[in-house]
Amino acid sequence: LPFEFTKVSECQGHTKAICAINFHPRGTQLLSSAKDGTARIFDARNGAPLAVLKCEVHDPAGPAPVAPDPTKAKTRDPRMMRRAPQILVRGCAYGDLEGRVVYAVASGKRGPAYLTRWRTVVPSHRAPPASSSGGPPGAPPSSFAPAPTATTTPSFQREYRIQCSPVPVSATSLSSDGTLLALGSVEGSISLYDLEKRSVVKQFSEVHDLPVTCMASRPVPSALMMPGEAEGGVNFDAVSASADNRFGRYTLQKRSRIKTVKPPRSARRKSALEVYLWELMRIPLLLVVLLAIVAVRDTMDICSEEFGFTTLVMDSGASARHCLYREVLWAEESKVSFVPQ
Repeated sequence: LPFEFTKVSECQGHTKAICAINFHPRGTQLLSSAKDGTARIFDARNGAPLAVLKCEVHDPAGPAPVAPDPTKAKTRDPRMMRRAPQILVRGCAYGDLEGRVVYAVASGKRGPAYLTRWRTVVPSHRAPPASSSGGPPGAPPSSFAPAPTATTTPSFQREYRIQCSPVPVSATSLSSDGTLLALGSVEGSISLYDLEKRSVVKQFSEVHDLPVTCMASRPVPSALMMPGEAEGGVNFDAVSASADNRFGRYTLQKRSRIKTVKPPRSARRKSALEVYLWELMRIPLLLVVLLAIVAVRDTMDICSEEFGFTTLVMDSGASARHCLYREVLWAEESKVSFVPQ
């Protein structure tokens, strides 16, 4: 029988298209981001809004942009009036297993993209007393505070905002261990961003012909193998897909763990010209070899004395050269007779 779904709750708050959504690690909250410039947190049970995180896309080191004043506009036509740049929050994710850290990546329609990190701040009226450790009985006092639950309204403090891409980002994905952020840009490039170093550790430029539509980071730690990685010797850290109907897999490894065995060099195939010349010169070369063998035999029979060591030393080989030329290689006419005696 087909499944029947019933709407339990509805989350309301975003005013423009939603780009990404994630569950809290404990399943009590929902984190979403949209093209309205915000990331929002909702109660997963009843859809009640819990927090609104506003993103910015200007240089953190520079002044904030001034919003245009509609009263000073030269025209009343809304199509001709200057508008504030649209902020697109393409990705969001919880950065730890407790759900205390939230990441969001925002950019405009052009220009760089910025990564913002927030951390949960427990309200003062719900914080445990200083003498309490918040841990097991008998534990020493510490700054431990319980993670926010669905019944606690979380408060977030922005820790930093940093540029993560020189061009707008269209898709993001955070690894399961919260250390590597995969970014896909509108130019079809892929960046692997290290959240601990706050820098791009590997860049794959224009691997797609169209903007990246979705990303998926590694679902398990790098120490564990996924299907096919043991045989290939490469652990993949991210997968991308684009509007060009192609997938891409990316890794931080420089080379495979498996050493490839070089195949033996095969004999070079001879060209048609080489085969023809070999067939043409094979018989003449064979005749030359036979003549050389006959010449060596006659030299040993006729000029054995002239090629002796003593004779070669006494006349510096003059007798040997004369015998070889006159008796073996070239015979005088008076010595040639075709009529047997």
